[in-house]
Amino acid sequence: MSRFFTLLISFGLSIFLFCPAGVAQQYSSEQIASYVSKTPRKAENNIAPLVRYLTQPFSDDYDKAKAIAFWIASRISYDEYLYDSDGGGSTYLFNSYKPQSTSDLLRSRAGICMDFANLFQAMCRKAGITTRIVRGYVYPAGKAFSASIRKNYGHAWNYFYYKGKKIYVDTTFMAGGRLAADKYPNSSKRRRALYNLKKENKKQSKASPVYVYYFDFTYEDEESSRNQTRRER
Repeated sequence: MSRFFTLLISFGLSIFLFCPAGVAQQYSSEQIASYVSKTPRKAENNIAPLVRYLTQPFSDDYDKAKAIAFWIASRISYDEYLYDSDGGGSTYLFNSYKPQSTSDLLRSRAGICMDFANLFQAMCRKAGITTRIVRGYVYPAGKAFSASIRKNYGHAWNYFYYKGKKIYVDTTFMAGGRLAADKYPNSSKRRRALYNLKKENKKQSKASPVYVYYFDFTYEDEESSRNQTRRER
C-alpha cells in the first residue's frame, strides 16, 4: 500500500511560542513532537500522569489529541507477529485475540490496530476529548471486497470531535516502530523481541519515527487504498 509520509523532526522546547491566557493556539507538528520526545520515563507507566504531561502545555483539544497520537505512534510498536496482512499472509490474527488493557500496552509497548485505537480513545477521554473507534477494512486499490478481505484486512482507527467536525486519526499507520514477523505468532523469536523491547524501554523509552500524514486525514485522500465501509462506536 503506497503511503505519503512526513517524518517529524524534533526541535528544542525553545520554539514554543508565547500564547496569552485564554487564547487557544495550535502548535506546529514539530513543536508538539519536540515536547512529546521529552516525556519523562516515570510519567509513562500509567495513563493518568502520562495524559497530564502530554496535554499540560496545550489549551486546544486539537493540539492535545495530536500530542497523545504522537506519543502512541512514537512509543508503541506494531506487532507484525500477530497480524501482517501486507506480508503475503505469513501471519494472521487469532479469532480469540483480546485487545490489551491500557496498562498492559504501556508495559508491552507492542500491539495491533485494536490496541492502538483503544489506547488513543482511553487517553483522549482522560483528557476530556470525545473520541470514537472506527472498525473497517484496509486493502489494495482495485481489489473487490470479498470474504478473504473481511478475514484478512480488518482494521481499527479513531476519530475525535473538534469544533463540530470528526477528525480521523490512525495511530497504527502513524507508528514507525515494528516487531518484524515470522509465521509463528507465539514463537520464541517473538518472545525474545518483546523481552528486548521491554528492556529497551525500562529506563528510556525507545522512540520511532512518526508519520504525521495519518493525523487528520480524509477518506477522499485514502480512496485509493482504504475501503470506506466502516462501523463506529
